[in-house]
Amino acid sequence: MSSSPTNKPNTTRIALITAAVVLAFIASYYARQAVNTSSDIIAPPSDYQRIIGLSPSIVEIIYQLEHAEQLVGVSRFCHYPPEASQKTVVGGYVDLDYEAVLTLKPDCVILLEEQRALAEKLEIMGVHTIILDHTSTQGVIDSIAILGKAFSKESIANHIVQTMHTRVRTLKHQARRTDSRPRILVCIERDTNSAFPDRVIAAGNKGVHQEYINMVNGVNAYQGPVAYPLLSREKLIHLNPDLIIELVREDVWKDKGRETLMKQWQAYNELKAVKNDRIIFLHEHQHMIPGPRFIDTLEVFAQAAALPHE
Repeated sequence: MSSSPTNKPNTTRIALITAAVVLAFIASYYARQAVNTSSDIIAPPSDYQRIIGLSPSIVEIIYQLEHAEQLVGVSRFCHYPPEASQKTVVGGYVDLDYEAVLTLKPDCVILLEEQRALAEKLEIMGVHTIILDHTSTQGVIDSIAILGKAFSKESIANHIVQTMHTRVRTLKHQARRTDSRPRILVCIERDTNSAFPDRVIAAGNKGVHQEYINMVNGVNAYQGPVAYPLLSREKLIHLNPDLIIELVREDVWKDKGRETLMKQWQAYNELKAVKNDRIIFLHEHQHMIPGPRFIDTLEVFAQAAALPHE
């Protein structure tokens, strides 16, 4: 019996949403495979007066370094801090509006490693670029120092970097004070319109989420070779994590809420994490992308990993 035509739009919508959410993580993963640490991506100090930032994490750093007055353009979805929403939008993460960029007459455009193709086109157009690596927590910290030097804001950058290093060291030290090593599953995306967690996409053993797991003395429940595996119910039951940390888009959180999302997980009551009420939902913006507030996410991982488990 063929499926009803009315199911096709919903299936297509789910596929598009899933693709959109995991795109940044997948792009970041493959960028990690190719990233160089050579100094050619680091610009010398300069009196930049017209800057464009092409990712939310970059824009956050520019504000942290108190250089926002020189920020004339941003990419779509740069909404933090709220003032960033007032800046001119020059396209999206990958669909850059080159005409809009040139109209702003920037003396510097700052991009991420996975946006290198955009940088190459901008350089051909005569636009100076700085490329940063946010595929790892250390890459994020290093980028603060890089931009601090580029903006002649080394003092502010050094203070931010030292504070971040201190917080990371403290969390790692606290996590290693216990012999407990919970098996953690990080759910990047799933079909939240189903009565049970369907089409679960998890974080594999590469990338920033694996870093978080390592830092809090946990173990990734998924140990396979796939960067972002799609897990069936059978596979989830086989993995049987002690703790599930789910990233939830803001629109989904507003629509469903914790009660509905938790009820869906309760359909898998065979899982230790479900039986022991060890499911954590992260829905705030700073948890969705690796950026200068990654330590907020790391703190949630640390608190969750410290909870008792079988």
